[in-house]
Amino acid sequence: MRTVLATWSRIVSRTNRLVGKLRRSIVKRGRVAQVLASVRDDAQILEIGGGYNPRYTKPRYAHVHHLDHDTTEGLRAKYRTDPTVSGSIHRIQPIDFVFDGRPIDALIPPALRFDVIYGSHVLEHQVDLVGHLQSLQKLLKPGGRVIQMIPDLRTTFDALRYPTVTADALVAHLRPAPVHQGKQVFDGVSRELNRNHGYRMCSAAFDGVNFSHGLHTALEAMRAADRPGQPYADVHAWTFTPESFELLMIELRLLGLTRLVPTFVSPLYGNQFCAVLERASDTDADTDTDTGLAESTRAALDARRLALSRRLRVR
Repeated sequence: MRTVLATWSRIVSRTNRLVGKLRRSIVKRGRVAQVLASVRDDAQILEIGGGYNPRYTKPRYAHVHHLDHDTTEGLRAKYRTDPTVSGSIHRIQPIDFVFDGRPIDALIPPALRFDVIYGSHVLEHQVDLVGHLQSLQKLLKPGGRVIQMIPDLRTTFDALRYPTVTADALVAHLRPAPVHQGKQVFDGVSRELNRNHGYRMCSAAFDGVNFSHGLHTALEAMRAADRPGQPYADVHAWTFTPESFELLMIELRLLGLTRLVPTFVSPLYGNQFCAVLERASDTDADTDTDTGLAESTRAALDARRLALSRRLRVR
């Protein structure tokens, strides 16, 4: 019986990987490819956190600027010692802006605004997610777009975590800190898995999977994060699925904390999904001056919020 179950588990896991590859191909070659191809060569672009794998490189895109957590030489030194990526350090671009803890809009000259702001697997690392979104909004030209590639928690070492809720993002925004708060560190460390499959995990995919750290280790990391003067500890502070990310953006919009709205959120493909955000501009006579929302827009967002919440409820 055990042999039959083990064989069935392998079949299910292999089938899940094949389905994931097929989905990735369909989604990536479809609308996501169209979104990325729509970026003009002469567009003003800000790429955040491209590191050793930038999408928009200076030889091709004349007006691309790169923002990262270290200088060009600092990034090369960091990744040169990592055998998994050291072969890609030649792709690191000249870094124009180095993150120093301030809002990123404070790092960039006021006259410089962007048609496209691109980031791949960077949102989940932001200390203040709401503040980061507000900075992106300020940095867009009229008609500009934010394009984000966001890891889907169900495909990563976060697969046993829950999606980020708006309350957590509000706490981090209203109680600003220079590093991730202890609660987020505990959640990330205590539920980190020792596998990172890169595709949506079904029950069979969890065979042999365990937590990477014990609870006491996570508690100590939490206490350390909450002590004043601690250095930044990198964790996935925020976790998403396509539906949970759209819900978060809708709720922040309803609260008047951002005017960025998701105009496209792709299904999961591979280990991620693509989201396109654009700045809304309500001009109706019945627009709420606090939120910038017309009553008709608010009603539509409320309806979508309810639909997404129902879809995300725990069953």
